[in-house]
Amino acid sequence: MRLNGDETLCTLREMILNGELTPEMRITEAYLADLLGVSRTPVRNALPALAAEGFLEPVGKRGYAVKAFSEQDCEEALQLRSAFEGLAARRLAETGASPEVFAALEACLREGDEIFVKLQLEAEDEERYRQMNANFHSVIADNCGSDLLRSFIARLNMVPFVAPSAISFEEVGVNAAFTILFRAHGVHHAIVEAIRDRDGSRAESLFREHAHQQVISMLIRSRQKAEATSG
Repeated sequence: MRLNGDETLCTLREMILNGELTPEMRITEAYLADLLGVSRTPVRNALPALAAEGFLEPVGKRGYAVKAFSEQDCEEALQLRSAFEGLAARRLAETGASPEVFAALEACLREGDEIFVKLQLEAEDEERYRQMNANFHSVIADNCGSDLLRSFIARLNMVPFVAPSAISFEEVGVNAAFTILFRAHGVHHAIVEAIRDRDGSRAESLFREHAHQQVISMLIRSRQKAEATSG
């Protein structure tokens, strides 16, 4: 079965997460297209997206390399991102969000609710949740009124596995992903409620809770890799 553009992106992301594409490994469009049995076009589109998420870094004129990272680096960057996003949410709550901002946030909440109403996750939900989560975080950062905060958050999102879009069902398992993401989406609702109530302190603290869910997924991934190595 041939992969479309989104499937190619998800497959490559998961290959990096599970170690099939190893840190510092140099990769090219031609190599990946041959490996996946697809044309170069979806690979060409996927590589910059993976670089933007922090999984790859440009090497030479047209090549990329898988970024090396440590669990500690990722966790520290995630904690910093949650602190900056918390400040962004505080500013947004205290200054007051516009009707357009609330409409965008509520659209994200509805999208997430539709994903979880089935009480189970399916393969196509991975990209759907990823986009919704990235949009939710972007709406808050982009409308906090601080270009400096927005630039700091964007930089931290370049660290592997830290961006809101860096989610892989396969890496943690679908059942674990449902539990983690369902709780995380509940925090989305609470954050919007705090912003609506103009409660900056609560909005800020909720982002730290939100980051904790992503830390849990990192710990699951780390444990699974350790078990696979020892086995």
